[in-house]
Amino acid sequence: MHRLEAGGEQASPPKGPPSSPLREGLALTFLIAASKSDPAAQNIVENLLRLHPFKAGEPRGGISVYEAGNVKLALFEGEAVHAENLDEVFPEVEAIAFASRHESESLQSTLTVHAPGNLTTQAAHGGQPLQLAYTWPQRMSLALKTLSRLAPEGFKVSLEATHHGPTSLTKPVWFVEIGSSLEQWRNEEAGRAVAEALWASVEGQPEGRAAVGFGGGHYAPKHSRVTLEGEYAVGHIFPKYALTSKPDRRLVEQAFEKTLGGCRVAVVDWKGLPGEVRRSLLGLLEELGVEVVRV
Repeated sequence: MHRLEAGGEQASPPKGPPSSPLREGLALTFLIAASKSDPAAQNIVENLLRLHPFKAGEPRGGISVYEAGNVKLALFEGEAVHAENLDEVFPEVEAIAFASRHESESLQSTLTVHAPGNLTTQAAHGGQPLQLAYTWPQRMSLALKTLSRLAPEGFKVSLEATHHGPTSLTKPVWFVEIGSSLEQWRNEEAGRAVAEALWASVEGQPEGRAAVGFGGGHYAPKHSRVTLEGEYAVGHIFPKYALTSKPDRRLVEQAFEKTLGGCRVAVVDWKGLPGEVRRSLLGLLEELGVEVVRV
């Protein structure tokens, strides 16, 4: 791992969500959210209710609510990728962690963590084009480490590149998912691992320097490794397929701005980008005053 100090003009300081300031020393309230129509989410919810002291709370607008101390569990209708109003229904929470299924054509057994957002002008799976959600990499890291420890045999654990909605929530958001077919979605051991990963992500003590990832494939093996090692916690990830020789400055800025607590570190998969694309990206990161970590 190599650090490259970027010079140049400093960009404006990153900001957290207006309604979700960091309040050190105070007990924070978190929301775990799950779709009633998602079989993986329901598997995960069954494990959460079995493993942790949730009690039924007052429903909110058709949403079933359970509570365990400072953690709320919401079961809602519809798909998670379109759940753009949970911050309005639960204004008191600091962040939202989604329990969800992961789908892929490979049907590979996976347990994954990722931040939502749309890196292109397409928004076929919720959210707005070229809009990224607020996220909290250190809490994503807690989930990833727990998955790595508890994953059933045969399941691959990794971060994923940023993709799908919701993108307009004013709270930090992350997804923890079981992939990639009905057999895995209903796997009880996988459900338990994700339930414990979600719990750890909201109850654990965040560690590591927040970073934005660039390069590599969708399942981000190098960014996953760096995050598991602990010095850095990678949140939003721009994979190779979402980057060109003319990177979208505003979108890249957005990734840093929407990382809770501030972020001025980029973890770059050096060999996971074509040379011309890498040079253009490094030029932009230098202009933004971002420290580059080469992996």
